[in-house]
Amino acid sequence: MLEQSEILTLDDNKEYTVAFTTMLNNKNYVFLIEINNYENNMFCEYDSESGLIEVTDIDVIDQLLKLYTEYIHE
Repeated sequence: MLEQSEILTLDDNKEYTVAFTTMLNNKNYVFLIEINNYENNMFCEYDSESGLIEVTDIDVIDQLLKLYTEYIHE
């Protein structure tokens, strides 16, 4: 599992910080924010075998946004 605050360099050669991690439906998810462009962010599913896969399913993104909103308001 990736850790919050971890810095990653993705295939686009940009650095991202792991802003949030959570479990949903027995899957690991992370919210990544590009360090030099905070408008560039994404939710990804993380699997130690497959790596990071960007989430494109609107229903999953909606659920993750709700969890992230709860997290930042704690």
